[in-house]
Amino acid sequence: MKKISGYIFTCLLLCCYAITSAQSYSGEQIKEDLAVLKNDIEKYHPAPFKYISKDQYKHLYDSIAATIKGRLTLREAYFAFLPLVQSIGCGHTHMMLDRRLLTKSASASEKPKYFPFSVRLINNQLLVSRNYSADKKITRGTEIVEIDGQPVKKILENLERNSFYSGDGINPNARKYYTIREFRKLYYLWKGEQDFFTISYRKPGTDKPKTIKIEAKDSYFMEKMLETRYPDVDEDTTGMVSYKVIDSTRKVALVDVRSFMYDFQNMKRANFEGETKKIFRKLQENKIENLILDLRGNSGGLLEYSTFLLRYFTNQPFDAYRLGFRDESLQRLKQDYKKYDGKFAREAATRLSAEFSVRDSDGFLESKYSRKQRPHDEFRYSNNVYVLMNGGTFSAAALLVSKLHNMGVGTYVGMSCGGAYDGCSAAQFSTIQLPNTSLEISLPLGRILYNIDSKKYDKPILYPDFEVKANLEDFLNNEDTVLKFTLDLIKNKIKVR
Repeated sequence: MKKISGYIFTCLLLCCYAITSAQSYSGEQIKEDLAVLKNDIEKYHPAPFKYISKDQYKHLYDSIAATIKGRLTLREAYFAFLPLVQSIGCGHTHMMLDRRLLTKSASASEKPKYFPFSVRLINNQLLVSRNYSADKKITRGTEIVEIDGQPVKKILENLERNSFYSGDGINPNARKYYTIREFRKLYYLWKGEQDFFTISYRKPGTDKPKTIKIEAKDSYFMEKMLETRYPDVDEDTTGMVSYKVIDSTRKVALVDVRSFMYDFQNMKRANFEGETKKIFRKLQENKIENLILDLRGNSGGLLEYSTFLLRYFTNQPFDAYRLGFRDESLQRLKQDYKKYDGKFAREAATRLSAEFSVRDSDGFLESKYSRKQRPHDEFRYSNNVYVLMNGGTFSAAALLVSKLHNMGVGTYVGMSCGGAYDGCSAAQFSTIQLPNTSLEISLPLGRILYNIDSKKYDKPILYPDFEVKANLEDFLNNEDTVLKFTLDLIKNKIKVR
């Protein structure tokens, strides 16, 4: 009880440093929102007690409610609710970033100003990866020691504890990954908007830190700075999959699968299947003996893309996954569809009822259609596979990793996977909007089981065969430590599967 209460108190205390919005909410309003949040998670989430018991969840709720004495600002309310959302250990369930917390005013035209650096955490040192500020003194590899008088260690602990993204289950590596990836927004969320940052930094090869005052910048300025200062940096996030031969002597190719996402920019499916087929044709034409499949930072997307890729690595039909809904979740999904006018929305709700009509032993309504997948007829790959993964390998990418591993395919290098090994809560989503603060929570409604054999691997997340972290020398030389290690494995003909 004391441990949980202390944790909640710390979360609330962090907000005292932040610039708060003018509006505040009574203790009664906050408690009402908290109760709605608790009840909706219990009612609609497909597996709220997979990683926490119902009693622990109730105990945490009571502890949070007990800390609410008087009025809270919006930012304080956000941090008060966050531990309850985090507690269920679902990487697809998260507090959504409210624009009111990312700007000084309600104006849609106002752009929030952020900490103007991309950072990496190497050997517990926070290092500058790219400098988007107007000041050129801070170069790649510069260690940030303090920000506004706060030691980096304390900052990272606070941001990690209050990250709105995380992996599945008890997954510290995934939480660290998202803390660094979302560093700018998390720092803003914690401290509020600042015009300047006072930074204590240390250049590579020096001992004594220096101090500099850096102006905060909005995303538009930083994008322009990226184009001018880093013209050779590949920032293409629309290219989903790429291929290149990196060692023709040892017949090594790298396939980088960045995403399985739907093309939201053009509101259509990307040509993932077509591009992937071309790649596997090239693997065969070039007689590739060692394939490096890079899934680091792949946060998932369409399950169909993941299973399409998986079909190149097997010669037997397989069950891809099982998708099911609780009665309440399916009903909420239908109601969400009905909020939209038009024939399509009505037909979608009707199709849900017709398709999800088979009740399993756990009481979930599953699809009546088989998800049996057969191998591709051509260009199947059966040589050595090395899979690169990290805390950002999540959702549909975690499905691919789990299925490959369970099928006995691949040697796994990097850091632990961000997604659970046996399945996740995803597929369809709904938004909980709290009645008083209007804060929103993204909530998955579907339960996805990966149909893996737990006798082959019984841990909740997949750990690599070879854990490899980036090192400082490689970072300063702009080299990929994990890829170098994998190439060394191939050179020495080392593989696990």
